[in-house]
Amino acid sequence: MEKWLDIGAALFALVASVFWFLSAYGKIPPIIAYGAQTPESDPFYAAIRFSAEMNKLAAGLSGFSGLCMGLRLFVRRH
Repeated sequence: MEKWLDIGAALFALVASVFWFLSAYGKIPPIIAYGAQTPESDPFYAAIRFSAEMNKLAAGLSGFSGLCMGLRLFVRRH
């Protein structure tokens, strides 16, 4: 069981790092001033929304990695 928790922690951490890389990679388009509301098709808005989604996934995966490492503390060796 310890081995599986170690593998899970490592895999979740690895995939989280990929999502964090994706959230920071690329250029941010310039901000365009609109009247009252920014349309969802605006490139800057889409880039920020994409980055937020990647960060959310990465944070969740990091949480699972931490959970695996925490559970490992309570698993006894046989």
